[in-house]
Amino acid sequence: MEQRAIRYEWTTVTSALMDGTRVAEAVRVWAENAGDGGRWLGGWTSENGELGRVWVLRSFPDEETLLAARHAMRLGGHPLSGTAEVTGIDVASFAGLPMMPKVEVGTLGPAYEIRDYTLVPGGLPGTIQGWRRALPERDPIDPVTVVMYALDGPERIVHVWPFQSLDERVRIRRELYAAGTWPPPGGPERIAHATSTIAWPVPGSPLS
Repeated sequence: MEQRAIRYEWTTVTSALMDGTRVAEAVRVWAENAGDGGRWLGGWTSENGELGRVWVLRSFPDEETLLAARHAMRLGGHPLSGTAEVTGIDVASFAGLPMMPKVEVGTLGPAYEIRDYTLVPGGLPGTIQGWRRALPERDPIDPVTVVMYALDGPERIVHVWPFQSLDERVRIRRELYAAGTWPPPGGPERIAHATSTIAWPVPGSPLS
């Protein structure tokens, strides 16, 4: 039950392309010292797609702690809002899929794929069922770091996958598709919009 109570915060920080190093350092300082009950799990910077992005994953022991931190952030301003190089901050609240264990940090990459799916209306329950069926067969081959669904806004899931290299990612995905192990049954039909981004851990990220 403890792991089911865990809530996640997914923050997207944007900046000008050449300011990424300074923003990544500001992210590290904030995430390590937030003092709001959140635990820093990982931070990544985009390699392809929309550049000038840093994603930050934090966990909270329960929804009450998460909401208290969000409320304080709204009233007092996000700590990164005073960073000159930061041009945008988006914070969203998530819960892990019911069958997912809590995130364990460590050196799992260094290449990560971040997939962000907006689902069709009503698509979340069937998506969870599909993942519940397919993940036990895929996870021993290609363990997922986190799969989580948004607690507000459009129906959405975000999942993060570690790989030792980009070549490994291509090889594993080809083999899984050829074997019919992936995607989850009914999964693609419930996706309205999808993005896939290759990202690298920022310096100091607990997930590296």
